[in-house]
This record gives sequence, structure tokens and C-alpha cells, in this order.
Amino acid sequence: MPQVAVLLESSQGISRAMLLGILDYVRVYGPWSLNIAAGGTSDLKVPDLRRWRGTGIIGRVTTDAVARDILASRLPAVLFNPGDIYLAPSHPISKYSRTHCDSRAVGALAAEYYLGKAFPHFAFVGEVAGANWSRWRQEAFAARLGADGKPCHLYPLPPPAASAWEAERARLCAWLKRLPKPVALFAANDNRARQVLDACLIAGIAVPYEAAVLGVNDDILICETCIPPLSSIAVDGQKAGYEAARLLDDLMRRSVRSRQVMTYGPTGVVSRASTETLHVADKLVIRALEFIRINGGLTIRVTDVAAHLGVTCRWAEMRFQQALGQSIRATIQQARMVTVRALLEETGLSFGEISARCGFSQPHHLCTVFKRQFGMTMSAFRARKGLTPPPLLFPAPEK
Repeated sequence: MPQVAVLLESSQGISRAMLLGILDYVRVYGPWSLNIAAGGTSDLKVPDLRRWRGTGIIGRVTTDAVARDILASRLPAVLFNPGDIYLAPSHPISKYSRTHCDSRAVGALAAEYYLGKAFPHFAFVGEVAGANWSRWRQEAFAARLGADGKPCHLYPLPPPAASAWEAERARLCAWLKRLPKPVALFAANDNRARQVLDACLIAGIAVPYEAAVLGVNDDILICETCIPPLSSIAVDGQKAGYEAARLLDDLMRRSVRSRQVMTYGPTGVVSRASTETLHVADKLVIRALEFIRINGGLTIRVTDVAAHLGVTCRWAEMRFQQALGQSIRATIQQARMVTVRALLEETGLSFGEISARCGFSQPHHLCTVFKRQFGMTMSAFRARKGLTPPPLLFPAPEK
């Protein structure tokens, strides 16, 4: 049975996706005995070569020590996204097979996504150590924007002595404040995007009204726990893991001897609240919109919004009309319907239960409003999402 060391950070979403791809391959073409290094980057190391009788290695080269151990093992190996130092022809590990994320395609997709939203200003925040994949994403992002005559503001990375997040935070906040608004900001990955959102919160920059933020990898544990939830470019990490395992199998069987280089690319943009297109300059309206969004529009009224702002209802309504061209009540209704749609997609709650949770006194009224806004009944919407509609808790069926 092949003995394979897997050097992937289980703490990172993209690495977990790659690991799932490896497991998909092993389930079909194995079995393999996998030695999986759990944890973060600092936990990755080749098993003790004096005791471990390995057949192959797959994963990341994160340190010179890992590179030396891979070379010392003399085993076939497939590497994920090696850094510049390990790609240099002078380094012996550059002769190994590898798989790369097509970071230029990622950067170009980010630019296309933002250009489609008609933002006036653009910016990029790279990985703090200036990794090659971050640099390639920056170059492609800026180049695609430049083709449309749009300049891109680039965040100057801090010196190594000030690269720890606690030391860098104030620097990033100051840079974000100086950017023209509204700005479409692309971060090198989801971890970096979460830091940008944190800095925006500290700097008093409202997301997405003054700054939109987009990450890469669609790490659910990051994206869904950010405030607001983070939009991200998904990449096919699972396919990358599968193909890397297939290549390693060929190398271990000696059916392939020459170095192979494979790439995996983006699969699309997963849009969340951090890139909603709503450019608003009025700080009072921004505060109101955040209040409505956080509450999901549920059971709040115009008077609640005005009280939160500390102004009269009339003054709040006037500012909304000036900034958005619609009333506070209409905005609350929009937020409420977003919540209704999410409950239909993600739960099996009955329509009566959804109606009660979302502040509609009569389920029939919710059904009418939903069909008017989305062009289909609630039953049809849920069926389209593959969920079985629950029995209605009110007498008359939807029409």
C-alpha cells in the first residue's frame, strides 16, 4: 500500500478542499495510507525519514527545512503553489512536478466583476509577504482595469518588521481613509480580505456603501463570519487535489517520469453583502441602512430607524429620498424579502412560520408580495432550489 505524506494546512479552507480532492482520488484508486499533517503552516513537515517508509509526498513547501526533507527523501512528490525561491531553476526542488492556481485568471475575473458593477475607483491589497500568487493577481487585476482606462490604487506592503497584523492595522486604516470613495477593493485572499474589513470598521468606512471588498478562495468559515459577509472568488481546489493525487500516483507507478506542471482556476464569484452595489455618500443614510441590514428588516418600523439615528421620521425620510430615491419603508421591505428568500432556500420552515418570523401578519400577504417582487410563487421558488415545499398552514393555496 502506498505510504503518502500530505502537507496541507487543515486550518485553511483552500487546503481542506485540496485534501478532499486527494481523498476523492484515493477512494477510487487507492487505498493509500495517508500521513496528514494537521494544523497550520508551521505544523507542516515531512515525517521522520528514519522511521517512515514513504512512497510519495504531496503538499506545500513552506520552509527550507521542508524542502530539504523532500529532497532528502528522494521520493516522488507533487507540490502546490511553490514560492519564488522554490521555482528558481537554481533550486533543486524546482525540478519537481507541481500544480498552480491560475492567479492571473483570478485577478482578471475580479476586475471583470467590479467593472460590471460600474465602480469609479479600484484598489488592491496584497498578501503581506508579497507571495507570487498575490503578485500575479495584482498584476492581472490592474492590467484588466488599465485596458478600460481605470487606474488601480495599490496598498504598499509593510516592511517585514511591521508585517504582524497588530503592527500593520493602523497603517492599513490610514491608507483606506485616503482612498477616493466609493472604491472597489480586491484582496489577495479571504484572510487578507477579512483584515481589510476589520480595518474598514476601525476606520469608520462603511462596507459596501463606501468600499466594496472581494476576497479569493470562498472559505465559508471566513466569508460567512465576516461583518458584512464577504464576497469571494471560488477556485477549484478540490479538482486541484484530485489531479495532483492522480499525477503522484503516476509518478509512484513510474508511468510518468518527467516534471509535470498543472493549473487550476477560478470557478466564479460568490457574491455576498460586502460587494452589494449601493453607492451612498450620506453618513446618516449609511447608518440607517446598516441598522436595517443587521436586523434583516424584521419587525422594525420607520420609527425604529429614526430613533436609532436620533432624528425625526420626517427628516430621516427626506434624507432617504435624496440619497436613494425611495422611502425607508420600501428599504425595510426589501431587506425583509431578502430574509424571506434565505429562509426559503436554507430551511424547511413552513410558509406560515416564515411569515410570522418576518413580520407579516398574514401569510397570504407575504405570498402576494413575494410573487410581485420575484416573479414566482414561494412554492415555485423553493421547488427550484430543490427543497420540498412544506404543507401550507393557512387555508387558501397560492395562486
